Amino acid sequence: MRALGVLIAILLVAGCTAAPADNAKPKRTRVDEPLPTTAPISLPPRPREVKLDRADPCKLLTAAQRKDLGMDRPPQPGTNPNMGEAKVCDFRDSTRALSVRIGLVLIQGVEVWLDETAQADVTQTQIGEFPAVVVRTAAQTGFCNVDVDVAAGQFLDVQFGNAGSAHPPSLEQMCSRAQEVAQAAVRTLISAK
Repeated sequence: MRALGVLIAILLVAGCTAAPADNAKPKRTRVDEPLPTTAPISLPPRPREVKLDRADPCKLLTAAQRKDLGMDRPPQPGTNPNMGEAKVCDFRDSTRALSVRIGLVLIQGVEVWLDETAQADVTQTQIGEFPAVVVRTAAQTGFCNVDVDVAAGQFLDVQFGNAGSAHPPSLEQMCSRAQEVAQAAVRTLISAK
């Protein structure tokens, strides 16, 4: 199971690259160098379980939320075989060439990111009332993931990234925007229950 978790973690963040912009972290000269280790994280308990089994990722951002976030293209549903055929939905801001992917991971919990084998820089945060993590990986600086612990063995994955922008936001800005999207998605998810 640990090997599956590591594989999913690596494949989850594969795909985009951009120049590093995070000045707060030590500079790495090669992408295969490990990220600095962080203190172990222990997430607080979630306030309740919100199962994702019947959720539709394309409906987790309302039309008003998409407009507020600048996502002007119709949602594009799909699945991600690297996350156990998780249902995903892609949103795009065509004006600024930015993208959002919301995924519903049903095969493991958010604690996959807390394992030292995940090879990620993980920061604890809170989305709505739920514990969450902001995930940055050494090989990928073109996007940032925020994963929300909504139920045992399940998590809501939000990825915010550069989709070809000539002036992409910094990694910190992408992580901030990913948290903003996650807040909106969790609000919608809770209101539907």
